[in-house]
Amino acid sequence: MFRKLFVFSAFLTLAACGGGSAAVKNNSSSYVSANSSSVAPSSVAASSVVSSTGSSIASSASSQPDIAAENIYGLYVSLHMGRADQLLGNAQREEQFLKFVRDGGFTYLIFYELEGLNPTSVKAQQFASLANRAKSTAGVKQIGAALGDASEADTVVAYNKGRPESERINVLNVEYEFWNRADRKTEFAKTISMLERFNTVAAANQLMTEIYIGWIDATEAVTLANVTDRILVHYYMQTDNTIINFGLERLEWLSAASRKVRIAPIFSNEGPKNTNDLPFMGCWLEKNPHQQAYTSWKAQYDALDKPWKANIEVVGSTWFVYDKFLDVGTSGTGCAK
Repeated sequence: MFRKLFVFSAFLTLAACGGGSAAVKNNSSSYVSANSSSVAPSSVAASSVVSSTGSSIASSASSQPDIAAENIYGLYVSLHMGRADQLLGNAQREEQFLKFVRDGGFTYLIFYELEGLNPTSVKAQQFASLANRAKSTAGVKQIGAALGDASEADTVVAYNKGRPESERINVLNVEYEFWNRADRKTEFAKTISMLERFNTVAAANQLMTEIYIGWIDATEAVTLANVTDRILVHYYMQTDNTIINFGLERLEWLSAASRKVRIAPIFSNEGPKNTNDLPFMGCWLEKNPHQQAYTSWKAQYDALDKPWKANIEVVGSTWFVYDKFLDVGTSGTGCAK
C-alpha cells in the first residue's frame, strides 16, 4: 500500500466493472486509490496459473490453524525505522500507540518494515517487547507481517523461533500490488507463487496466510480465494455512504471459490494533507468514530439479498494506517470545519 500512483483510467475501469458506478457519480466517494486503481482487470491475466494452482493450494491452505475465522478489528502500522517519528524504541510513542490500540478496540496489528528482520537484533527485541505488551495489555489477539517476497516467510519463522506466543507473529500478510504492475499476468503468477510458499511455511509453523487486494478480475479472484486463509478487500472512499457498492463485484467473484472465503474490508484514514494519493476518510473521521465505518459497511452488506453471500464469511475489518489517525482533528489537516 506504499506504492501510490493515481491513474485516471481507473474511473473508466470502475464503471466498466459494473460495481463502481455509484462511486463515480458521487464526488464524496469517487476517489480511487492507486492501491485500487491502475490497470483494468483482465480475465486473461490469471488464466495460465489457475489450473496449476487451484486444487493443491486449497488443500494446503485448509490445513492452517482456524484463527482465520476469528473476528478481527485490524490496524496497519508503520514502524518508521530511522525517522524522527520512529515507533520502536521510543517509550512515549509506544505507550501512545498501545493506548490507541486498547481504547480503539483493535485486536489485530499488521506491521510494515519487518522484512529482513534479524531475530537477534535490537530491532527484534524492541519489536518483541511491543508485541508482548500489545497482546498482554491492549487486547491484541493476532499480529501480522506485511511482506512482499516469498523468502520473508523464513524471516518470520526465524524471529518466532523460541519466542512465547505473546511475542510471536501469527500472520503472513502478502503486500504485493500485482494489479498496479505493467506485466500483470507475470506479477499475478509471482503473487500466487508467494502465497504457495507462505502456505507451506504456515502449515509447518502454526501460522496463517492473508492477502490485501485492490482490483482483481473474476479469474484472479477464484485463484486467490483458493490460495489463502483470509482476504482483506480495500474499500477506499471518502464517506460510508453506499460504501458496499464500491467494487461489489469483487465479493461475488471471490465467492465462486471451491471453499468458503473469509474476507474483511479495509478502510483508509488518509486525508487531504497526509496522503501520497487522493484523500479518503480522513475528513469523515473528524465527525465520526472510526468504528462507524465497519458498522455502516456491515449493515449495507447484511441488507444485500445475493445468493453468492452463502460462500462469503465476513470476519471483521481493518484500517490503513495508524499514524494517520494521529492527525485527525488537528489543525492544518485540510478538512473543512
